[in-house]
Amino acid sequence: MSFFCLVDTSALGWPELFLIVLVSLALSAFFSGTETGYMSVSRVRLRQSGRGATDRGKRLQEQLKHIEDPILTCLVGTNLFNVMVSAVATMALTERFGQDGQWLAVVIVSALVIVFGEILPKVIYREFPEVMTLASVPGIGIAMVLLTPVRRLLTVYTGIWHRLVPKGDGDKGEELDRRNLAALLLSHSVPLPGDHRFASAVDRFMELASLTLGPIMRPLDQLVTVGPYSTVGQCLAVAAQSGFSRLPITREDGQQLQGYVLIRDLLFLSRQEHERLVPRKLWRTYLLVDVRMSPYELFEELRHQGQQLAVVVDPGGSPLGIITLEDLIESVIGSVTDEFDLPLESKDERVLP
Repeated sequence: MSFFCLVDTSALGWPELFLIVLVSLALSAFFSGTETGYMSVSRVRLRQSGRGATDRGKRLQEQLKHIEDPILTCLVGTNLFNVMVSAVATMALTERFGQDGQWLAVVIVSALVIVFGEILPKVIYREFPEVMTLASVPGIGIAMVLLTPVRRLLTVYTGIWHRLVPKGDGDKGEELDRRNLAALLLSHSVPLPGDHRFASAVDRFMELASLTLGPIMRPLDQLVTVGPYSTVGQCLAVAAQSGFSRLPITREDGQQLQGYVLIRDLLFLSRQEHERLVPRKLWRTYLLVDVRMSPYELFEELRHQGQQLAVVVDPGGSPLGIITLEDLIESVIGSVTDEFDLPLESKDERVLP
């Protein structure tokens, strides 16, 4: 038996060795992917989907309150089983091929660990963080218990370094009042006493915590829209007149939102297509969000989905209005204009994000 490995490879056949490597690689992928899942999971989506109310969802939210514990468990588990894969494969191949087996093990193990132990599970957990992380909660709970001595040892080690490393000026535990917050946001440049604009922006930012999306959204009756049978030319004309780059598509009665069209998609169509209806493939779908969601939660959701706007719906699912990333920003810093915005006096009273 090898001094460095608990597995006596000489007493095992190739099927047994292959099984050990396969199981170790699967566990390495589990811990690696779960680490990404815990870093990507959204408490907002857990709550909105209803998964957060399940027993497993509640356990996950408890773990997220002390995220360093599951993350540390994942790091230990990933490294442990990566070493296991490498050790078993190296010893088995060395016994079979001699010194050449070491280089063969390096190539094979590196490819397996990188592709199946790191890249693939991280991509899957990144794309489906809530579903995959919830599925991993029981396994991580067991691993956290089994690795408790290791986690505590590493926690003590980290605490020792915190005591040894001198604290910077920013670690004095000062109360984060308005002046300190302003200084922090301005990269430690203290605002001038007479600069009321920044103080006003900070006030608006703080007020967002108590708001829902209702006061920020644009109601349906204030939107510039186009019908489902509008042509490309008609959409371009409406965009040119209103100055908006996104036009909601509604039913004939102007109530039910069916999607929206991005004007830049129409600019590259030929002149002959201007008389035709907007192609269905250019209709973009909305992200639906609950009106009770906070602006902070919406910002997180827009960022995760890579979207710029969303339709706000009531608890029953009926659309109430539209809100954009620009609306969220303007709620803090005020109106944002650019070179494409029309003068106020020439704009229609209706607005669209």
